[in-house]
Amino acid sequence: MNKKYLLPVMAVILMAACTKMDHAYAPYLENGELLYPGVPYQLETHSGRERVEVQFTQSKDPNITKYILYWSNGQKNMEVSPDKQNAVMKVIIPGLAEGDYTFDIVAVYKSGNTSTPKSAIVSGKALGSRFESELFIRKIQASNSRKGFALQYFETDATCRYTDVTYKDAGGIMRKKRLTGTTALFDTLTDIHPSAVSLIFRTAYVPAKCIDTFYAEATVPVNPASGSFVCTGTMVDYTSASLTGPYPWNVTLRQTGARTLELVDDDQTHDVFHKILNGGSPSYYGSFGLVFTTDADNNITGVVNKYGQPASNGRSAELDPSGINKYDPVTKVLQVKYWMNQPGSTHRTLFDETMTMK
Repeated sequence: MNKKYLLPVMAVILMAACTKMDHAYAPYLENGELLYPGVPYQLETHSGRERVEVQFTQSKDPNITKYILYWSNGQKNMEVSPDKQNAVMKVIIPGLAEGDYTFDIVAVYKSGNTSTPKSAIVSGKALGSRFESELFIRKIQASNSRKGFALQYFETDATCRYTDVTYKDAGGIMRKKRLTGTTALFDTLTDIHPSAVSLIFRTAYVPAKCIDTFYAEATVPVNPASGSFVCTGTMVDYTSASLTGPYPWNVTLRQTGARTLELVDDDQTHDVFHKILNGGSPSYYGSFGLVFTTDADNNITGVVNKYGQPASNGRSAELDPSGINKYDPVTKVLQVKYWMNQPGSTHRTLFDETMTMK
């Protein structure tokens, strides 16, 4: 073929091809080229109290006029304008019942064109009263002392922000004290009323990835007679003169209920047993440990053997009504008189003891 005819032939072929392509796409270009907004990315949610914060990085597309967030299978939605100042946008969706949600974020142009649905989906959870009811106050152990009520705060996790303790002071005024931090620590309420019988604790928690604070509250009964003491007094074992009292004896009255205290031997067994001396050497009564019951006026109203009434070896405890049998919250001294019975109701050993708080 002559080269001078080659160029026109190729031009005709190319023109024919382009014309055919234009006809194929013509139905889609009648109103101009369709443009789709950029999709939000780096999605995450933060739980809140009956609300959820949805966070996402906005598209850099300057033509986006709004975002629509859909949830509840598209039945509910919220429209928000782009944040021109920050790349990351945070949207709080309020009024949500406690539960799980899935959010679909759609970007919209002024023309009405939207980003592809279901291309920006993220799940979140709204928290509420059900979640809060399952929280517990920080673990705390309370006991009395000469300086005041001692509070041992056990170690907790980072979601715990603080714990408030509310109590009645020596003048009868309600006070509140806040403890922050998560490590174990001790604190003493030096101005607490000597006859205080309860403490109110309120612990604040902020769960991970959460925008709100949740609380656990409890009124904890405290027995003024709980604490560490030096025990003195007399002991008479009617079956053996070689068994004598261990006084002075370091003990703890450990609260086990609103009105019950168990006597812990701090010198020898470090457990709920009554220490004695056998021929001058430290010993203790087996299967015999004391649990005292008190009333609202700090009277000792009863005593039982922790290991049974009677225990397997026949030992039981009985309060002697001739004793003072009372704790004085002002002097912080407890006086009590009781028997160890063995077997049955036989008074084997008589104890008349005075416990002075440390």
